[in-house]
Amino acid sequence: MEFIPARFGRLPLRSLAVFEAAARHGKFAAAAGELAMTQAGVSQHIAQLESELGVVLFHRRHRGVQLTDAGAKLLDAATDGLHTLARGVAEARRAGSGRTVNILTDFGFAAWWLMPRIAELSELMPQVEIRLVTSQGGSDIGEPDFDLAVLFGGSDWPGCRARRLFAERVYPVCAPAYAQAPLAPAQIADLRLLHLRHHGAQRWFEWDDWFAGMGITPPRRQQELVFSNYQIVLQAVLLGQGVALGWAPLIDELIANGSLIRLCDTPLTSARGYHLIEPLRAAGGTNHAARVADWLWQAERGAA
Repeated sequence: MEFIPARFGRLPLRSLAVFEAAARHGKFAAAAGELAMTQAGVSQHIAQLESELGVVLFHRRHRGVQLTDAGAKLLDAATDGLHTLARGVAEARRAGSGRTVNILTDFGFAAWWLMPRIAELSELMPQVEIRLVTSQGGSDIGEPDFDLAVLFGGSDWPGCRARRLFAERVYPVCAPAYAQAPLAPAQIADLRLLHLRHHGAQRWFEWDDWFAGMGITPPRRQQELVFSNYQIVLQAVLLGQGVALGWAPLIDELIANGSLIRLCDTPLTSARGYHLIEPLRAAGGTNHAARVADWLWQAERGAA
């Protein structure tokens, strides 16, 4: 555990960050997934913090953890303090590097839409450093260290200007060697279904939604694989492990080059989608972020 000495006392910042994540999720396993740690690592940080403070912070339950009174008091202070530190670091970083644009997005968009186009952006703005800040959750605009975001969800993004890049359009997809198109929804129900799940509220279509949208009863699960990262979902599909829901335009290039096929041509749609999000606090700053935002907008218009 690392501490900061002097007049600030002993501040176990890393353990406090782990504690905040565990308290927010109510499960050590979920906090571990967010922080790219093991569940044992999260448990060790919490145990060290409790030992250092001399109090119990969580009641350990069978299905998760619950804050004690002492834990609840610490959470309020830790949340405020960590957010204040994060905002300060982000502002200092932006002030020190006017040639850096931080883009917050999820793993799927970064890997399957943005990265194939990043060379074009680099050629357009060779003097600007592009930094990608990624997570699977992909909806947390509380993350302060970003100049632009491309996030999946509805239209309400407080404190930001948001423009929808593309609406949610979902198709069942698989590798060409796994199945032959077209298939009826009832036939797809007999295949191995690959799932994308995330701790917390589900914000995108799942297989049950797709089958209901196609007018049939969702199948009883006979065989399935569940992942928490869409990049891994698509890798599993490419390896012929089953059928997944594919979000356009993330899958468009894979369809175009023959790596994947759509098992039916009728998409399931919603009013959600990926939004180009610009923090209102960025108004009046350098024009690098604005130029990147314009490029993203025009790139999607060209791909539509």
